[in-house]
Amino acid sequence: MTYSLTESTLEGSAPVAHLRLDDGKANALNAALVDALEGAIGRAGIDGAGALVIWGRPGCFSGGIDLKVLRREDIGSRVAELSRIASALLALWTAPIPTVAAVTGHAIAGGAVLAMACDRRIAIADPAFRVGVNETALGMVLPTWALVICRAAIRPDRVTDTMLLGSIYPPAEAATTGMIERAVPAADFDAAVEAAGLAAASLPTAAYAGTKRQLRGAEAERAATEIDREMSSFRGPA
Repeated sequence: MTYSLTESTLEGSAPVAHLRLDDGKANALNAALVDALEGAIGRAGIDGAGALVIWGRPGCFSGGIDLKVLRREDIGSRVAELSRIASALLALWTAPIPTVAAVTGHAIAGGAVLAMACDRRIAIADPAFRVGVNETALGMVLPTWALVICRAAIRPDRVTDTMLLGSIYPPAEAATTGMIERAVPAADFDAAVEAAGLAAASLPTAAYAGTKRQLRGAEAERAATEIDREMSSFRGPA
């Protein structure tokens, strides 16, 4: 996991922070990834960044919550780490600067929620990749914190097939649901992500943060009150 900062090429715009997620595997959501995510949000604020771009590793943005965490026998430890993951994704969804998900490959289950917690979501248009929140199909109930993030991104007429039926899609089709904003050819991907980051960084930070609080603050607070209770009964795939 690496953090970096690039100065904006747009006159008067703030720099853009970048977090590159790479655990060498599926970028599973666990304490290590949450450490990187929370650290990047905090450092971006200290650095005066105008936007944060979250990159996946080649072929995989994130495969979702770490199965080792879901299957941990120590209930207290399992619930604590799951609750921390949930809180971190809500914090990303309500981050005071614009966020961009650079979806470099598969984004499944919690990995898709991680992408949807970002304001902009750009994916590589490779038909071999898959995007979806398939928890229901795996026998899992989506908790409130994931629901509020997903519903803010997914188009109302696609909620049933994406969230309830748990369908998964290649990136180009995922873009028709709202899970992904747009899918671009691999050759154009880096440039598209960089352009999105620069455009986002040009927004007035205080106005952006205030409007985001108005849009998402109440829902995030409501979801946060349910985290510990819901995560105490959250289980891995049936």
